[in-house]
Amino acid sequence: LGSDDHGNIQSKSLVSEYFGGDAVLASLLILCPMIAFYISTWEQYYTGKLILPPFNGPSEGLVLGASLSLISFICGPMFWQKTSLVDGVIQDYTNILHLETFSWMEGRVRNMDLIVVASVVGLVQEVLIKMFQVVRTYGLSTLRTVLPNLILAGATLAMVHLDPTIFLRRPRTMMHLISGLFTEMTTQLMLDHMVEEGFELRKRWCLFPQIFLVGWMMSGSYSVEAFDTVLLVYSTGLWIYLAFRIRIQIHEICDVLGIWCFDIVTPHPKKLLEAKGESTAESSGVAVGSNGSPKKTK
Repeated sequence: LGSDDHGNIQSKSLVSEYFGGDAVLASLLILCPMIAFYISTWEQYYTGKLILPPFNGPSEGLVLGASLSLISFICGPMFWQKTSLVDGVIQDYTNILHLETFSWMEGRVRNMDLIVVASVVGLVQEVLIKMFQVVRTYGLSTLRTVLPNLILAGATLAMVHLDPTIFLRRPRTMMHLISGLFTEMTTQLMLDHMVEEGFELRKRWCLFPQIFLVGWMMSGSYSVEAFDTVLLVYSTGLWIYLAFRIRIQIHEICDVLGIWCFDIVTPHPKKLLEAKGESTAESSGVAVGSNGSPKKTK
């Protein structure tokens, strides 16, 4: 991060300077889609409706992500460290649009900075609109279910602010940890909505180790080797727990509904038993009532 030998102008980037470095920008690129998805799920938890904005993740977001990857493939990953987009606009339209006042921005706004700014601005307006609508209808108590996601975002930003090199040392471990914590809280919020149960903050115990890590970093009494080891153990244990929990939850839901996950062709044994019971009852002149009790047929 910030190596001028490869064309990276982090030390001159306005956006990097404003947000506190490229490590924070990387965290924002990871957190913005997760926060937007969680807020949409949070809104559905209370309203029972999943309302997607005109520009949303499942459609336009995927197209945008694929486009960014395609640009990186064609132009190379260092394209995002260049300042060609903003510099080109300023140079080409200075006389037409009188952009002389923006000449100080030349060479100080990278192409990747535009992606970060667009992501943050889009996230802020989406979160504010949805939170205002839900709070106005269902009250301030709804904000307590936002706390897990707020803690995840705040703790992640605190970690990269206290140690900007953490994404350089353990990029995959950090991304796995962030995505694992996001998956845990979001899937639980979805499940609680399905079974009409309360989403409780005290049961989000997976967040507690991350809060401990932030406190450990703030104390300044940790070694990099020990911290990286704890981070790896934490991330690995989290995903092992999620694998078992999600497997059990999918099994229980499929058993209750009598269906298979991602398979609408193969009949579930529970459905076969129900069909067999109905056919046996019909052949003996007994119909099965809505409550499962047999009733005489005329």
